[in-house]
Amino acid sequence: MTVSFPDVVQYIADDATLDDLALFSEAITTGQARVAQERMAALVEGQEIRTDRLQDKQLNGLTGTIESIGRIASPTAVITVDGESLWLLQGHHKYGHRIPEGATSFALTVPLACVFPR
Repeated sequence: MTVSFPDVVQYIADDATLDDLALFSEAITTGQARVAQERMAALVEGQEIRTDRLQDKQLNGLTGTIESIGRIASPTAVITVDGESLWLLQGHHKYGHRIPEGATSFALTVPLACVFPR
């Protein structure tokens, strides 16, 4: 007998016990961590990206290019935001004063876990 993914979902919805759900939850957490590690490992310099899941919500949704990646200790990426994201940052009270007048680019260092391919 072959069990399909929809069968598993139906089992979870209708028949799973709390112990079953705890096992599923653990498997989901492990799977999410694996996928995140694979995603971060696949990021390369020069790649177009978007930011998400940053504590500073103003930085979420920015787009740009990876300039460099530091994978030691706390993995980070230096990104150069594109024109639209630069415009958004220039208009924000927290970042506008950091960007020189007439600037055509701006670099930010962000956690690699918050960088997603576009």
